[in-house]
Amino acid sequence: MDWTDKTILIIGGDQRLLYLADLLKGACKQVRTYALDGAKGLQGIELCENLEESMQGTHIVVAPVPFTKDGVHLLTKENTTILLSDFSESLVENGILFGGNIPSVVLEGAKQKNVQCYDFMKMEDVALENAITTAEGAIAEAITLSTQNVNQENCLILGYGRCAKAIAERLHGFHAKVTIAARRKEARLEAFKQGYFAIPLEEIDVFIPNAQFIFNTIPAMVLDEVIMETLQSDAVIIDIASAPGGTDFDACKRLGIIAKLSLGIPGRYSPKTSAHILLRGMLSSLK
Repeated sequence: MDWTDKTILIIGGDQRLLYLADLLKGACKQVRTYALDGAKGLQGIELCENLEESMQGTHIVVAPVPFTKDGVHLLTKENTTILLSDFSESLVENGILFGGNIPSVVLEGAKQKNVQCYDFMKMEDVALENAITTAEGAIAEAITLSTQNVNQENCLILGYGRCAKAIAERLHGFHAKVTIAARRKEARLEAFKQGYFAIPLEEIDVFIPNAQFIFNTIPAMVLDEVIMETLQSDAVIIDIASAPGGTDFDACKRLGIIAKLSLGIPGRYSPKTSAHILLRGMLSSLK
C-alpha cells in the first residue's frame, strides 16, 4: 500500500505510540494524534482536540496496545476518557484499524463500517518480539524490587506461553535456577528439554517456599493467600497476566510480600524498540 497520500491517526496509548507517531511522519501525508500523552512535544504532528475531529478524513487508525484495560474505555492518558462504544461509532467507513487485543465491541462496530482490523497481538512476529521486551522488563522490575541477585536463585515461572518462555530463557542466561509450573504435560516436557525444572501447576505449593523470584503469566487466580503464607519474606512476585492478574494482592499486602501487577511493560521499558516492532507489523500487514 502506498502511504504517501494517507492520514494516520494515533489515538491513546503509551510511549510506544508516541515513538510510532514520530516514525510515521515521513511515511504518510499526515500524522495526527488524540489523547496521546506527550504528543505536544512532537514536531510536524497534528494535535486533535476531540474524537470526532481526530477521525475526520483519517484513513488508518492506530489504537493502544492493549486496546483497553477495563473492557469499557480505550486506554488513554488519565485526563481523557473514550468509551469503546463511542470509538466504534466514530470509525470512518472503509478505513483500517490497528490495535492490540481489539475487543469484540470494536470488532463488531468495525465490521458494520467495513473497517479492516489488524490485531498486533495476533501477528506472530509482533507477539514474539513483544514477549522479548516484556521479559526483559519483567526481570528488570524483579531485580529492582529485590535485595537479591538473580544468579543462582530459585525462580518460579507460572505458565509456559510466549512471555514465560522469553523470561525463562533470559533468567537461564543469568544462571538462575529456573522452574516452570504448567498445567499441560506437553508444556512441562518442552520446558524440561530446554534445561529447566518443570512441575505440574497444582504442585506449586511444594516448590514455592524455596522460590526467591516468582513470575506469573496465567490470567487466573493461582497465587492465593494459602500459598502466600508459605513464601519467603523477601520473595518478589511479578505478575504480567492480564488485569487483575493471578495473584491475591490484598493477601500480599497483609503478609508484607512484595508483589506487583506489571502491565504494559514494553511501553515503559523499551518504547522506542516497541514502536519499531509495531511499525514492522503495520508494514507487513499492508504490503
